[in-house]
Amino acid sequence: MPLITEKLTSATLRFQTSEKIRAGILSGSLKPGERLVERDLAEQLGTSLTVVREALVQLETEGFITKRPNSATHITQLGRSEIEQILVVRRVLEGFAFEEAARKATNGRISLLETLHQEAVEAARGSDYQAYIHADLLWHDAVWQTTGNEALRGTLRRLVLPLFGFSAIRVVSREGFDLRQDAYSHLPLLEAIRKRDPEATRRAFDVAYDAWSARLLEAEPAPAANTAR
Repeated sequence: MPLITEKLTSATLRFQTSEKIRAGILSGSLKPGERLVERDLAEQLGTSLTVVREALVQLETEGFITKRPNSATHITQLGRSEIEQILVVRRVLEGFAFEEAARKATNGRISLLETLHQEAVEAARGSDYQAYIHADLLWHDAVWQTTGNEALRGTLRRLVLPLFGFSAIRVVSREGFDLRQDAYSHLPLLEAIRKRDPEATRRAFDVAYDAWSARLLEAEPAPAANTAR
């Protein structure tokens, strides 16, 4: 009797390819700022250019790679100054988004946030960095979507995704990083949204955001001062 095998679909191949590239980024085999050549990746991974391109689109939506029009694709790299500037703007916009989410959250949206948070917790318990990063990104995006303001959501996605990807490379994937502690840091936010309390939500956001920002800046220290005379 012939062995029944699962037929690999385009979506399956794209998922497997993006997973391998993401693993290379998180392990440090692929460095921040490194150029990604699609043809080389296709040869190394034994897949087609089409699948590689689809996988790179997925990784771009997660913030792991940066691709500009008429330019090459690179692993996301942010300098200290860029990080500081993004952090300032993100605090204002995402803080507002969390407040709005608390005002507008329906029972259905709260249920979704609870489900996504539980997925992040389960990934953290299993030390599954890739699954955790994916669940964390989905959770934040669900909060932004709960505001009902697509302009705000779109702005946050463009602003924050590179920061998410870079923090995954520099902070989350580092040895000793406590995934469970990071996952549980969202609980006060979730509880405040459940209560539809914008002020409490903003306070919880500020506490979590300050702690996360400090870890990111610690991982990307300021350049040494130029003492040359």
